[in-house]
Amino acid sequence: MNRLPNGHRTLAAALLAAGLLAALPAGAGAQGSGGVQPGDPSLVDIVPKRSAILRTARAELARNVRERNGDNIPRYDYGKGSITPYSIRDQWCVAFGSWTWVQAGFDDYLGTRLLRTAFGGSLVAIQVTDLSSWARRTGHWTFRATPGDLVAYGGAHIGVVTVVDRKGRAVKSIEGNKDNAVRPVVIDMSRVTGYVSPTPVTAAKRVARTSALADVD
Repeated sequence: MNRLPNGHRTLAAALLAAGLLAALPAGAGAQGSGGVQPGDPSLVDIVPKRSAILRTARAELARNVRERNGDNIPRYDYGKGSITPYSIRDQWCVAFGSWTWVQAGFDDYLGTRLLRTAFGGSLVAIQVTDLSSWARRTGHWTFRATPGDLVAYGGAHIGVVTVVDRKGRAVKSIEGNKDNAVRPVVIDMSRVTGYVSPTPVTAAKRVARTSALADVD
């Protein structure tokens, strides 16, 4: 029987709670969302890939990425080191977010209209409005957050969702180009426009903006 490594079980529980994972047929599992259990083979692929998004974002956060004097060229070691692979020599929050996705094996976003080749050679999305419009057209837009999604807020900013705090009505994210750096951010759900999923959202995540299940206020 395929089982998830211990490190992925917390994320698996979050995915189940968010309704991201498809339900198994009735009677196929025990208690929980659709009877899916963390040991089920259906979780083996998606949970490690979502975990890889978070791992990649956290690794970049730990490398002290900064620009030099607001030049839109992110570099490691507080702006003194090498240029990051997601640099596009322009505003780079969307580039950073989509780069974490492609490092984890998610590339649906390549259907967006505006793409650019980043410094490291990856094609990345580059604009919040374009990415959000693509997500709405293709079923990747949701108001129910899951770690690994991109959170759109404030009209023109994107971050990688790391934690969904429904009791505190906030999401935690790691963001590129936040004060010219990669930084952790806590976003009140009242500021959130919506979330972009790296994969098409399931029926359980297709909630109305006014729903009690929505992670927007």
